[in-house]
Order: sequence, then structure tokens, then C-alpha cells
Amino acid sequence: MLVITLMLISAHASVALQGNTFKKDDAHSGRSLVCDSCPPGTYLRASCSATQKTDCAKCPAGSFTEVWNYISKCLRCSMCAENQVVKEECSSSKNCKCECKSGYYFNQKLDTCIKHKECPIGYGVKTTGTPERDTECEQCQSGFYSDVGSAKTTCIAHTQCDDGGFHLVLKGKVWHDTLCASCLDLKTRDGAEYVREILPAFFTQLHQTMHIRKMRRLVMKLPQMGGEKLLRGAIFKLSRMGLIEYINRWIRTTVANDQIKKLPDILKKIGALHAGRKLKRDLEYIEKQSELCKS
Repeated sequence: MLVITLMLISAHASVALQGNTFKKDDAHSGRSLVCDSCPPGTYLRASCSATQKTDCAKCPAGSFTEVWNYISKCLRCSMCAENQVVKEECSSSKNCKCECKSGYYFNQKLDTCIKHKECPIGYGVKTTGTPERDTECEQCQSGFYSDVGSAKTTCIAHTQCDDGGFHLVLKGKVWHDTLCASCLDLKTRDGAEYVREILPAFFTQLHQTMHIRKMRRLVMKLPQMGGEKLLRGAIFKLSRMGLIEYINRWIRTTVANDQIKKLPDILKKIGALHAGRKLKRDLEYIEKQSELCKS
């Protein structure tokens, strides 16, 4: 393919000098003939002779020539590589053009299409990825948050509790929205129920920096889920993503609020002191707001 391509380039260079022609020695007369080249979309079926002009034929389906040439066979149309789609179909005079499929971009160093990166929790999309460029992320500014990892979601403004006549239950952070509630809700709902709403984002952003060994210890210390208790060997087989999926499933299926209230102590026991203190402060703050409504 490379050799033929070089012949085409060479032929094209020859065209520039000789006006779409090429030289050929005639076997019968011994004379040097100047033959017409074949235009793009065709190939040389038969060279010219002392009595006949160059015979060019159209490239068959699935092949092409892009420049004036005198090759005996058209080039085969390219096939798009893995994770690529056809941007422009191949024609007799033009090779097909490929681009990375949706959600992927072309990495020049690796010479292949790579999946757009997802902005982690606490970060939003600054520039959406294209087939030629990866996603650009930026940390959410004060007053904004992102509670999911995404290649498309931008940072979202925190909810303003005053706009709906609600009380501030928990101030928003870059990884979760502000929690709002009426006094009636605060009187009747357990504070742990509000914390449950932010736990998926809490653990997802935590697992981004927590060592996998510590995550495994966390899963081992979680209260049983519906009578299910993972064996130590099964836990060690889980990947980082598998561990966070297990934790999120535990959050969704755990009913008892007292189990959620035990999480700060569990985090403390596995050595995640800062995370434990942070969760404990949130629980205490919510309880304080509840007491204010009751008074």
C-alpha cells in the first residue's frame, strides 16, 4: 500500500512537471513515448502506443485513485479502525475518511481512539469532548456542585432553600447539593435519612483517593445487607469499582437509620479519620436543625 501510494505521489509530481503525462519506451519501435496519465477515479488499463492513446478505466467499487496516475490497479478503500465510524464514504476518486465514534477521541500519541475521560465528582465539564479532542474538566466553584462522574455534565448551582421557603438542612459542597427541608419534615424525619441522600456521592468522591485496602476493610465492617455477608476472599476479588458498587447497593438497601449513624465510627476504625469526622459533623448539624424546629 505504501509503495503504491508513493508511486501515486511520484506520478503526481511528474504531472506537475510534464502536464499529466508520463514517459514510456515503446517495445516495438524503440521510441520514447509521452503518454497521457489517467485522471483521479481511474487507472491505467493499457499504456499508449505509437498508434493508440492511453486507455483508462474507472475504478471498480471499493477502490479509488485520488491523483493523476499510471498505475495498473486502483487502491483499495481503507477500513475504519476499532472505535471509528465512517465520516465520508469512499468513492472512485477519494478514499473514505474515518473519525472516532461518539464518546471517543483520537489520541495522537497512541494512534487510536480513546474513550472521553469522565470528570470526577466535584468537577464539571469545561469543554465537551469531540472526535478530535478529549473532555476538559474544571473543579466546581463555590456555590456549584457535581455529584456524578460524567463526560457531559457541567457543574450545577446549589439549591437556594429560601426560594422555596425551606430551611437549610445541610450546606452544599462541590460534591453534593444543598439539602433543604420544611420544619415539619425536620420534626418527623430522622437526620440519617438526609445523610443517606448524599452518601453515594460521599463514598464515590472518597474512593477516588482512598487506598483499595482501606476500601476493602470498610466493606468488611459494614453491617450485613439483608442477611448477606461477603466472605473475605470474595471482597479481595472485587475491583475498586466493584467495591464502590457494593457500598452504593448497601446504601440503597439499608433501612435502619442507626446503621447509617454508625458510619463515622466505622470510618474511624479503618483509619479514614477525616472522612469520619466530616460525616459525624454533618449528622450533628442536621440534628441541631431538627431541634431548632422542635423548639
